Amino acid sequence: MADAAERHGFTQEQIEFLRETLGRPSAQGFDRPTLMWMFGGLLALGLAVSGVLWAEIGSVRTEIGSVRTELRAEIRENRAAISANRDAIAELAEGQARIEAILEERLPRDR
Repeated sequence: MADAAERHGFTQEQIEFLRETLGRPSAQGFDRPTLMWMFGGLLALGLAVSGVLWAEIGSVRTEIGSVRTELRAEIRENRAAISANRDAIAELAEGQARIEAILEERLPRDR
């Protein structure tokens, strides 16, 4: 391009102007392979992070399931213990009522 410009009588400044205007512009940013590697790397990183998060969520779900199972077993045991305690309280109340009836019969009344 410079040879053709000199043959047609352009000055050096005009040649530089033409080179900047008509020539290939200097590339800004990254070239295509670099961009592909960057996007691919970001994609791989995103997949890795999502895989780790998915595994953590799965382990938390498993842990919650086992805690629920343990709680259900504890609730069943506590219900049985509560029922047994109610029965014992009912027996104690009956015994107390008998004792009070016997004491009413045998103790002299204040009249």
